[in-house]
Amino acid sequence: MTIKPLPEHSLGPCELLKKGLTSSVISLFTAVFLVVFPTLSAADSSAKAYDLDQAIAVALENNRLRTISQQSMQIAEEQYKQAKSTYWPSLSLNASFQRRDEKANFEYPAQRFDLMPGMLPPVDVPAQEIDILGRDTTLYSLDMNYPLYTGGKRSSLIEQARLGVDIAAQEVRRTDLQVVQDVKRYFYAAHYTQQLEDLAEEISIAFEALRDITQAFYEGGSNSVNKLDLLQSKLAYTLASATHAELASKHASALAALAFAMGLDWRAEIRLNNPDYAVTIPQDALENLVEQALDFNPQAQQLKLAVDVYEAKIEEAASDHYPMVGLMASVGGFDNDLDGGLDTDANRNSWTLGIGVTMKLFEGGRTQHRVSAARVGRDQKEQQRLLLNESLATQIKHLFLQTHAAKQQIEITQTAVETARENRDLSSRAYQTGAVKTEKVIEANLMDALVRANHYRAKHDQALHLAEITYLLGREATE
Repeated sequence: MTIKPLPEHSLGPCELLKKGLTSSVISLFTAVFLVVFPTLSAADSSAKAYDLDQAIAVALENNRLRTISQQSMQIAEEQYKQAKSTYWPSLSLNASFQRRDEKANFEYPAQRFDLMPGMLPPVDVPAQEIDILGRDTTLYSLDMNYPLYTGGKRSSLIEQARLGVDIAAQEVRRTDLQVVQDVKRYFYAAHYTQQLEDLAEEISIAFEALRDITQAFYEGGSNSVNKLDLLQSKLAYTLASATHAELASKHASALAALAFAMGLDWRAEIRLNNPDYAVTIPQDALENLVEQALDFNPQAQQLKLAVDVYEAKIEEAASDHYPMVGLMASVGGFDNDLDGGLDTDANRNSWTLGIGVTMKLFEGGRTQHRVSAARVGRDQKEQQRLLLNESLATQIKHLFLQTHAAKQQIEITQTAVETARENRDLSSRAYQTGAVKTEKVIEANLMDALVRANHYRAKHDQALHLAEITYLLGREATE
């Protein structure tokens, strides 16, 4: 569009005053910029700057949620090793010292011996108490137990522990994706609020200049402005300043949230370095995105593994229908303070070897109910998995549509931004010549701010929707 120059008019006293005041206002704000902006830059220089990749790297290193999930992974690995230890025999060393209230003995009954019948009288031997153990006894043994057959209980418990490791690994992936998603969300929010804050500051400065010029025109007796124009310019500046203060507060809150997501100390001051929405719109069809989500989403994988866990629980519960067979061995001995009795070389040290069998014959149906409960739990997890798959597909579809809608808004508002900027500049120049009223300048500036804010919002929404798609997919979308 070609803008025709405004017609020139002879300058009267009021017009000369306007021109002089306009030059004075421009000089005034130029001085303000030279004083204020270096101060702001110096204030911001104390805050450490991060771009998006740096913020994500710091978060993955410092975020406590990631540390917690990794510790859960370590716990699962130790539980798996604990379950596998049942493949080895268990050895236990036992030792004890005992003191009895009195010696252990046995009574040898009385007997009669007829050595030479008819020649000599029989000999009667009275009953005798013979000590076999003293009061103090020391016992020691080395016992070994090894399960030979458990009806599938041992293998099912080991399988559950192994699946627990896989579930914990998926939780680590899910936590990492959540950390990255949080950093992106807060980084984009900080970038968006910074754009709006800068926009509000620009509008505030423009309205402040408009207020000063309008006040100078009004006090100079210009016929082109009146008291209503002055009040409108003052009100516009006040509202713009209040909006700028509010957006500055929201930007500070977004930076604080970003610092928290990065795992930084709450006192840390940060700022954005080269902020931009570095997004790549996936070219995949919606069906491909849904398939990727079902294949790689950590939560979907966890529920799939949970179904397998309940399969192993069914085997564990059913193992009680079968006997348990174990090998037992023991080597031990004892030492007693009695010299003699049972404390002989043959008795002092001994060993045993045997096989034990245990089988539950009747428990009132407990085993069958355990099997039934495990089967119901498996079916429940399967239904939860199907429900999650449907939910993922719906969310992917919604975000896919929202992303493309935001892309269209970006293209539309880009043209509107150029038009609004041209309208604002034209209105400002026309106001300096008295060709338009104050309300038209305010309207043009507000329209320019509204269009640019919508353009910023569309770019923010597109980046946020793509980040949410990446989180649901469990990885970056394939191109």
